[in-house]
Amino acid sequence: MTLREQFLSLMVMLLMGLWVGASYSVYGRFLHPGKKRRWILLFTDPLFWILQALILFAFLLPINEGRLRFYMFLGAILGFSFYKALLEHPFLFLFDKLSSLIVRISRFFAKTVYQLIIYPIFFLLMLVYRLCRMTVSALLRILLFLLLFPLKLLRGILRLILPEKWLIGFKNKVIRVHQQILKVGKFLSGWRKKIRSLFPGGGSDDG
Repeated sequence: MTLREQFLSLMVMLLMGLWVGASYSVYGRFLHPGKKRRWILLFTDPLFWILQALILFAFLLPINEGRLRFYMFLGAILGFSFYKALLEHPFLFLFDKLSSLIVRISRFFAKTVYQLIIYPIFFLLMLVYRLCRMTVSALLRILLFLLLFPLKLLRGILRLILPEKWLIGFKNKVIRVHQQILKVGKFLSGWRKKIRSLFPGGGSDDG
């Protein structure tokens, strides 16, 4: 290698020492397994160091074709030691502040999106659902009234003109028809409850 390549390789290894120290601090900040989950480190630690080796090789490859020398390891150790001695505490302080700021901004953004977009859409859907439910309920009541009113009117008329035993037979038929109508109403009510279960925030009013 030329002198220029050696100098650039040494600078890269110094920077890699700083990078490894900073990334290891971030890695330790995010991964805190308990005593019962220490086995996770058996997988994450090797992955971390493999990733660092790949990054190092990617930087050295265009400079000296990925060749390693003893002084390069000394440079990496020097950079890592410099980070641990002087930069670790300021870096972690800034990292914690930045992480806290990002979390607050993300929460604010999520809350804003929920209040300005998601909640209005949900409110409109619930309003449409309640209007549809009220309309269906009103139509069912009108339909039951239109079906039962002529029968009641006809029963009153037949009481005046038909014999008693005929009226009893007709009454039994009317009761059976009424029971069938009630079954249809219960069936529709069951489907309405299933539809309501899809929208649990719809409230308990049936109006």
